[in-house]
Amino acid sequence: MGHLYVHIPFCRTRCAYCDFASEALKPHQRAGTVEQYVGAVRNELAARAQAHLDGGSFSTIYLGGGTPTVLPLELLLELVHDLASRLASDGEFTIEANPGTVDAVSLRRLAEAGTTRLSLGVQSFSPTGRAALGRRVTQEEIMGALDAVTAVGWRDWNLDLVFGIPGQVWQEAAADLDSAVAAGPTHISLYDLTYTASYERQVKARMGAGVRKAAGALSERHYAQAVARLETAGYRRYEISNFALPGHECRHNQAYWRGEDYLGLGAAAVSTLGGERLTNPRTVADYLAGRPPQREILSAAVRLWEKAMLGLRTREGVDEETVAPVLDAGALERLSAQGCLERRYGKLRVNPGFLDVSNSVIGTLLVAPGGLSSYAGWR
Repeated sequence: MGHLYVHIPFCRTRCAYCDFASEALKPHQRAGTVEQYVGAVRNELAARAQAHLDGGSFSTIYLGGGTPTVLPLELLLELVHDLASRLASDGEFTIEANPGTVDAVSLRRLAEAGTTRLSLGVQSFSPTGRAALGRRVTQEEIMGALDAVTAVGWRDWNLDLVFGIPGQVWQEAAADLDSAVAAGPTHISLYDLTYTASYERQVKARMGAGVRKAAGALSERHYAQAVARLETAGYRRYEISNFALPGHECRHNQAYWRGEDYLGLGAAAVSTLGGERLTNPRTVADYLAGRPPQREILSAAVRLWEKAMLGLRTREGVDEETVAPVLDAGALERLSAQGCLERRYGKLRVNPGFLDVSNSVIGTLLVAPGGLSSYAGWR
């Protein structure tokens, strides 16, 4: 059984900081392309899943975006039913949502249709923080979404936060963490803000040249405190940016980090199947026009390097013997002696105390095969 990612690229509006493949919904509604897009995704599913599954079912499905829940509810439910029919009986089916696009009725119907896990993109409980991100979500919408999750009684759900927002101070970041914990999710993702070139220009124009440097300094000084705050509340850090109550880790993301194969459907979606990677066209227009995916042949060395790189971002780590061909033996001994790495029962992992500087550790440890640049926070 494999893993499936489905991309819905529509949002109410694009947030200033966002670098994902997303497009404003309203122009597509006027043009009638929303229904066309969902139909095209379902057709791609029918065409590709049969070959990929070979009569089986998916272990995990992740419906992401964009914001899947901006779709008209009945149209979204048609897609969810189609996807859920291909999910294993014990499978995990995650759907992403934003406040303002869900209520108790829609969440209950999505659960009844087969979704088992919700990922809610709050990013910040602070109006000032959301404004700095260019995020048009109101406090009332956030509280309404949280109330809806509670009313429906979701067993597994994630809350997304961004750390190091321009202008943010530690007290504000800590308040975000406390509000997230108080909401009672089973999983919290805490992402260090990544600056796109356009967002950096906007921040510099609005807030001054030193703001990004100050945000970076906040992350360097206080991310460890943020981790401690979440772990004290019972959330175990099982990947650099992801924390879960025991037994509530995201199985879909774990499949990525373990280097397992996955199928991607929709605009900008990526599939990695054996020695081949396919990347669908990024825009809705190109996807609907039937542009072919970009095809990349992956050598065994590249797949192994990626497996090591992703696995070392996790608390679980990697099998040392398996990834040995892409490790620098000298660096391995040096980093182990310095306490940066732990080796136990054949497993190799970054010492949890060094996860905040894991980019440097992994970059030093791994030997990139031909065609890949060395690791520097590679995604």
